[in-house]
Amino acid sequence: MSEEMTTSSLKAVFRFPFQGPDWQTRFLIGAALNLAGLIIPIVPGLFVYGYVLQIMRRAIEGQELTLPAWNDWGKLGMDGLRGWLVSMIYLLPALIVLIGGMALYFASSFAFPLMMSVDDSGQAAAGAMLMVFVSMGIMFLSIVVGWVLLLLGAIPLPVAIGHLVRHDKVAAAFRVREWWALLRRNKLGYFIVWVIVAGLFAMIYLFFMLAYYTVILCVVGYFLMVPLMFYIMLVGAALFGQAYRESVTMLAAGDQEA
Repeated sequence: MSEEMTTSSLKAVFRFPFQGPDWQTRFLIGAALNLAGLIIPIVPGLFVYGYVLQIMRRAIEGQELTLPAWNDWGKLGMDGLRGWLVSMIYLLPALIVLIGGMALYFASSFAFPLMMSVDDSGQAAAGAMLMVFVSMGIMFLSIVVGWVLLLLGAIPLPVAIGHLVRHDKVAAAFRVREWWALLRRNKLGYFIVWVIVAGLFAMIYLFFMLAYYTVILCVVGYFLMVPLMFYIMLVGAALFGQAYRESVTMLAAGDQEA
């Protein structure tokens, strides 16, 4: 484990969303916006994303981790929009492959009965079945390739977002040579954070799946997921922000030694 990411520092990160002035109200606002995002697409999530980037900024600058007040909605929305655009660009190749493969499969499924209604001969049926099997194969291939592209886009995304936050410019997220040097310098730190965040997501997913098979928790589970997801977003932003700050320090120390 890295020098800064000690057990005590992890405990502090896990606890900070429930500490500080007026944390109950600030946490509930974020959770409520997440809940609103299930009904109203994109817009509430932009404010939440902007708020999460504020947490990352505090971690990068070495400030005390507390929940900031929800008082600059214009900046929150703009920061969230910039972060969302950067994330979409990094994940766009994976989304195109995944959606394209599924769209081709469903299109062939709808085309099959249409072709049979026009021509019900054996040759037409064989051609239609071949088209369905080919499209199914392409769909499975697109899932594999899409998930690989998704990982390739998601793994460096936190450091790219950190570069955006640090320099306060969208273009900074695409200065690959700059943030790649930071990622290489602190590979272990970023790996540890990814394991922690993925582990938290896995625990929440397991809880939700267990709740899904009960009568009462099946309904309550959706409402419990909202604050839990907001909590993971806060913790993840703080951890990735600390990893980014540490990589900057490590890179500067390495340059001085050279």
